[in-house]
Amino acid sequence: MDEWVTIAAPATISNIGPGFDIFGMALQNPYDTIMGRKIEKGLVITEITGPGADGIPTEPEKNSVTIAAKAVLDMVGADFGIEIKIKKGIRPCSGIGSSGASAAGGAYLAHVLTGEKLSPSDVVLCAAKAEGTTSGGLHADNVAPCILGGFTIIKSYDPFEVMVTQPPEDLGVVVVMPDVMVATSESRKVLPKMVEVKDLVFHVGNATSMVHAMHTGDIDLIGRSVRDAVFEPARSHLVPHLKDAERIAMENGAVASFLGGSGPCIISFFKKSVGNGQRIADAIREMYTQNNMHCDTWVTEWGSGCRRL
Repeated sequence: MDEWVTIAAPATISNIGPGFDIFGMALQNPYDTIMGRKIEKGLVITEITGPGADGIPTEPEKNSVTIAAKAVLDMVGADFGIEIKIKKGIRPCSGIGSSGASAAGGAYLAHVLTGEKLSPSDVVLCAAKAEGTTSGGLHADNVAPCILGGFTIIKSYDPFEVMVTQPPEDLGVVVVMPDVMVATSESRKVLPKMVEVKDLVFHVGNATSMVHAMHTGDIDLIGRSVRDAVFEPARSHLVPHLKDAERIAMENGAVASFLGGSGPCIISFFKKSVGNGQRIADAIREMYTQNNMHCDTWVTEWGSGCRRL
């Protein structure tokens, strides 16, 4: 009997203000756990547990874990299959890369089982293609940080090119997930087809300063660069009390607060050395409680991406 290999595939933040489909950042928590072992042939999912497990397909051709794993096996020319067990730690339709973590975890698991023969970029691309089948289009801003860790920049999709840098050590992250579902495929349908030149200029300026701030460790500049004139405004109606939550976060010491990915997660950045992430999380949770809504919260920080447990 072949040994089980266990992979932790973390939640990720995508877009991060001006970087729609380009910027991403890995978190330490929460994360999915993907277990696998070699079998003679084929891909089979024998167990799915955790939040939202009942709605996740077990058919290998419909699940992003096995689609990504197969892409890696095919690229390497592997002569074996994989039995897989999935434990979701990231609820589907969360805005923090649930399907991205599944795809990245599946690709990374297959990468480990095949002796890590692919380049990191190829593993990311296998995962991105798999997530594209479940979320309505090819985008790597979740799977790239999930696999590579840190803060990632998708320079180009054709040819595919991704860069990674480490965010400042003092950057803390609060994740608030209201109890509503926002599917990535549906949230992309509300986006505008055309963007005005002034908005393009606005995004390029803020995206450029964001990259500079990540490289130099300037958390205040990161906060001032989390600006979005196009995508969050188009999606804000999908998340109840989004603007109230962002305002409360800023009033409680956040340097930025914004919609995570396609939502409904609300992300707040703070300085760990001087701020209090739990205070931010508690204040937003209290607002949702007063509005008769439940929300889950995590106080965390950026992470190193997929890892073997």
